Amino acid sequence: MKTKPDPFFQIAIFMVSLFAIQIVNSLTGMWLLRFGIIPRTTIGLRGIVFAPLLHVGWGHLMANAAPLAVLLGLLAFGSRQSFWMTTGMIWVLSGLGTWLLGRPGSVQIGASGLIYGLAAFLVVAAWQSRDLRLALIAFLVIFFYGGIVWGLLPTQRGVSWEGHVCGLIAGVMVAKLAKGG
Repeated sequence: MKTKPDPFFQIAIFMVSLFAIQIVNSLTGMWLLRFGIIPRTTIGLRGIVFAPLLHVGWGHLMANAAPLAVLLGLLAFGSRQSFWMTTGMIWVLSGLGTWLLGRPGSVQIGASGLIYGLAAFLVVAAWQSRDLRLALIAFLVIFFYGGIVWGLLPTQRGVSWEGHVCGLIAGVMVAKLAKGG
């Protein structure tokens, strides 16, 4: 009898992979950053797949790792939809939005678009379902990560507020699609 893989183990493997990628990136003089999203360029399309895996340094990775792990865990615990399907849809839609709307000539990297998308998905999915367990998850997201709303504003040079906004929009879209409109 085939057992379903444990999503929390899968999250742990994913997080370890992010750190392994950062080690390779650090050892190669940040060579992998060229695989980020370069808005409205053909070569920049590959960044839709790779950008959330890439970070400009250890501080950037550390700033994204904890919220990403927590939000993925909350999604795995609370979502009735396929955990990785939901994550994948948010990943691709936020990346595509960043590719379409990002600043020309920039290279956009990092998992923050995914973080914003997961947070938005969890809150909107709870609102739509009126389920007590999902409401508790949404409360936790708002309580611990409500301050990320400031990242939607272009206040910090070098930070992709476009990726944040596109992540939020992607999370809302995926929640609406999961609900059926």
